[in-house]
Amino acid sequence: MEKYSKTTRFCLICNYVAKVIPALQSRCTRFRFGPLSDSSVSAKLSEVCQNEQLVLDSEASKAIVKLAKGDMRKVMNILESCSLTYKEIPLAKIYEVTGRPSPTDVDQIFNALTNDDYRSALSLFNEVKTSNSLALEDIVRDLHKCVMECSFDEQMKMFLVSRLSEIEFRLASGTNERAQVASIVGAFLEIRSVPAGSKPR
Repeated sequence: MEKYSKTTRFCLICNYVAKVIPALQSRCTRFRFGPLSDSSVSAKLSEVCQNEQLVLDSEASKAIVKLAKGDMRKVMNILESCSLTYKEIPLAKIYEVTGRPSPTDVDQIFNALTNDDYRSALSLFNEVKTSNSLALEDIVRDLHKCVMECSFDEQMKMFLVSRLSEIEFRLASGTNERAQVASIVGAFLEIRSVPAGSKPR
């Protein structure tokens, strides 16, 4: 790089600078860019769909923007994957192609965890996860959002977030998914058994 620096330039684009070896990092100037705004991503997505003659309904567009989290490359990857099979792309196909849990799936699981008995909640959780080929890590992340937005008091939320973080760590360590599903159901039933105003263990 030093030898031909007068005539050659490199532009390395990455999401995680730590994955670039130190020898290259020391020879480059780093520029950090934040995620794109949802409005910018949505406008570019509409432009690409128009040029590629793809029909994307408004809910499907919002879903892609939400899943991409400001990463335009991810937007294009999702759109390309869908366009290989469909020219008219409805909302359901976005989640089907990406393998991510849909809001309907997450709401169904969360309602079971907060209302059903252990056996029923466990059965529904496993059924939704298996029938849609969902990764438990993705479900755990979406359940965390549901917990933060629900009407539980602060102590209950703290308990559940702590338990979900432990389960996510175990999954990253390669533990059995079925055991972790049972652990999630158990955590929600444990918090429901605590009297109002009491501190969970």
